[in-house]
Parts: sequence; structure tokens; C-alpha cells
Amino acid sequence: MTAKLGPGALVWAGFDGDAVPAPLLDAIRLGTVGGLLLFAFRGNIRSKEQVRGMLREAQDAARNAGLPPIPVAVDQEGGTVVRIGYRAVFPSAMAIGATGDARYAERAARAVALGLRADGITVNHAPVCDVNVEPRNPVIGTRSFGDDPGRVAEFASAWVRGSEPSGVASTPKHFPGHGDTAQDSHFTRPDVTADRSTLERRDLRPFKAAFAAGATMVMTAHIRYPALDPNAPATISRAILTDLLRSDLGFGGLCVTDSLDMSGIADISVQDVVVTGVEAGVDAMMVTSGLDRQLAAAGWIERGVRPERIAQALSRATSFRAKFGGRDAEGDVDDGPARALAAEIAAASITHVGPPLPRLDGPVRVAYFAPKLASPVEELAHPANVFERELRARFGGQLRFASGGSVPDGDGSLVVCSTNAWSQPEQSARVRALLAQGGVLCAMRSPYDAALVPDRPVLLSYGDVPVSLAALAAVLAGERTATGTAPVKIA
Repeated sequence: MTAKLGPGALVWAGFDGDAVPAPLLDAIRLGTVGGLLLFAFRGNIRSKEQVRGMLREAQDAARNAGLPPIPVAVDQEGGTVVRIGYRAVFPSAMAIGATGDARYAERAARAVALGLRADGITVNHAPVCDVNVEPRNPVIGTRSFGDDPGRVAEFASAWVRGSEPSGVASTPKHFPGHGDTAQDSHFTRPDVTADRSTLERRDLRPFKAAFAAGATMVMTAHIRYPALDPNAPATISRAILTDLLRSDLGFGGLCVTDSLDMSGIADISVQDVVVTGVEAGVDAMMVTSGLDRQLAAAGWIERGVRPERIAQALSRATSFRAKFGGRDAEGDVDDGPARALAAEIAAASITHVGPPLPRLDGPVRVAYFAPKLASPVEELAHPANVFERELRARFGGQLRFASGGSVPDGDGSLVVCSTNAWSQPEQSARVRALLAQGGVLCAMRSPYDAALVPDRPVLLSYGDVPVSLAALAAVLAGERTATGTAPVKIA
């Protein structure tokens, strides 16, 4: 007989290391933790075999206590937000949007889900439904499908249709929208000051589409929306999570918070956030770190939240866990087709703006600006070596490559590779200076970098995962043309 779930089913926990710590295994057995969160930067993900063994031990803890399997979640968006690197890594959402073909979003989501599911991971915190209307947005940017609500709605709903039938819950985020901010909620609490009609027309449209497509989860934003609630951020706002999400939009799935470690909510004690958040309408609290807080959270909920609200949240959590509780890995999937699909999407995404591209027939000098990690969500390895390798395979001894924004000695065509220069004044000035006499700009992440040199040819890759770098190198070498269309307006 399966034991009945208690308030701990509403607590999801992260941890450090490549094995679930013994106290968390005990909490799973006792039912005081109801979900696991995996992060690459915390050392949770070393290899496929390690992940499978780690999750098998966690599910054994639940099973041996007569509890249903627990859900296991990652953020596998593609682009700069990737936790599982040993399977196919897809281009960013904005790159997928640049292809103009929403079927790519559905196919990518299906491929990602099949890989996650094979390893026992049952929840993907994707798609990003934020409409990136603020070019200075430091944390969404290429994680968004674009700046047009209709396009974002089309691609986000396609992602949901690919993920959910493949056995992995999708998580439209960050409700009710993080696209109109010039601040990162990892470090501060932003405000979105748009009026309600704008929010409904713009920010809510992709969420409505994702819900209609069958999304079973939604993630809150640690952002304040004065037009919806003049006081509380969305994560602890009844007006947003109950009145808007449940009553107005009719969403009946599981509502999960963004990480409670983020500064956008950290000015409030975790205990108060947990209690107030569940009262407001949250069904899963992402207590990402702090073992003492994770082990105490179930008690906070039991003592501080109304019984009828706990019962409502547990009803959703029980249904969700029955469908998306983790299963032991059985067999495997062939990553070959997924890797080929990722490369196909990357090739279709590369976008050319500005004057015609010159032919790079002779020596080529590449000045590459290494990325500065703007947010802890960016976990991919430094891409410079990958890009240099892809270029050298095509240009051979004609290539001179330098990192740090320096220009290699000698003559030859100049290619400047920027990384989010739009938001970095020093890099912006350097990019303009280098290209003053001619050359090509490759905007490696932010497409808004193209506005720095409107009189120069620019290639947009919307990210620097390996397949995007290979596709960019192929266009520079003249192997293929750039067929993508920018999904954001570039001033």
C-alpha cells in the first residue's frame, strides 16, 4: 500500500555533490522532502551512469517507505541554461525562434525529454515564456523565443507539446513574465511597471498558450507587478497565484517557485516565504539549499498554512507525483538523432543583418571577447576553444585567433566576436573601435550587439553552444548561407 503524502510533498530540495546526502535520503523516506533539483554547478551531474545510480538510490528511499517515486527536475532549456551536458545540447530558445519554424521547438523538446526520461529525470523547467521586450534584460535575453507575444506563444506551446507526451513535465516560466526587466532577479527584485492591459496582451499570452497546450507546471517570478499586486512579489502573491493564475486563467496544474536562494526573494526569511507562498497558491517550494531549512520546511507548512490550503496543494502534488514521479532508468536512447537535430536547428538559426558579408578567402584575424558570466544560470564551458577549432578546421593556417578582444598580428580580414557587448560599455566601445575601418561582427550571444555597428555585416548565433559555433563557422567559411530571421527588433 502506498503511504499518503504529507506537507513535505510540497518541498523540493537541491544539494551539493554527486550523491544525495544521507539526511535528504532520510527526508525522502519520511516524506518531509517531496522532490529533487539537480544542478551542474553543484556537482550533481558527472556522467550518465552516476546520475542514474544517484537517482535510483533516491527512488529506493521513497519506495522502501511505501511512498510514490519523487519527481526529479532540471533546467534543460538549451543555450546558456543547460544542466545535462552528456546528451545532445540544443541551441537557445531565441535561436529556435530565429528559424521561424515552431516545429523545431516541438522536436527539440521531445528529444530533450526522451534523454532526460531515460536517465530518470521527469521534470524540465522549460520553456521560458518571457517576452524579451527589454534589450538590456541581463538574465532572459536569448532564453526567450523573441519579443513578439504571438511568436513566443507559438514556440512555447510547441515546446510543451513535445515534452509532455514524452513523459517529462514542462514548466512555463517565469510567471507572469520576466521579459520587461533590466535587472536580474538572481541579484535583486525587479519591478515590471506595465499596466494590466499590457501584461494581459503581452506577457500573459505565451502562458495562456502553454497552458492550453497541456503544461502541467508553472514557475513563479521573484518580481513585483504593481498593476497586479502593489505589495508582494509574484512568488508570495495571492492576487497573482490564486486570483489571476487559478481563477482568471484556469490553470489547474502544479505551481512551483523559482529558487528561494535568489536575491529577488531573499530579503524575506525562507520560513515566511514558504508559509506565505503556499498560502498564496504555491504547490512546490524550491528550497534549493540549506539542509536545515529543507528539513524544517514541511513543519513550517503544517503549522503555518491553513489545513484547507494544504489539502488543495497536496491534491495537486499527489496527482503530479503519480504522473511524473521518477522511474528507474531502463534501457537508453540513441543520442545521434538528437545531436543531428540540434545541428540542423543551429544551421537554420544563423542570421545575417546589415551589409553583405565579404568573402573570407585570404588570412582571417579573429578578435574574440570571452564571456563574462552575467548570471549563475550560465553553466556551459568557455566556448573559445570550440570556436577556434571549428574555424581552424575550415581556414587552416590562414586563421589567427586571439581571445580577450585583442587583434592578432598581421594582415587579413577582421572578424570581431562579441559577447553581450550591448550591456558592457567597455566592450561596446572596443567593438566599435575595432570595426571602424571595416570587418565582420559575430554577435555570439546577444543579438542586440548588432546595433553597435549598423554599417557593418553582422552574424547572429543567439548563443555559443557547440552546434551554434559550428554553424556560425560554416557561414563565415561560405559553406552555407545564413537563413535565420531575427526574432527581436534591433535598433
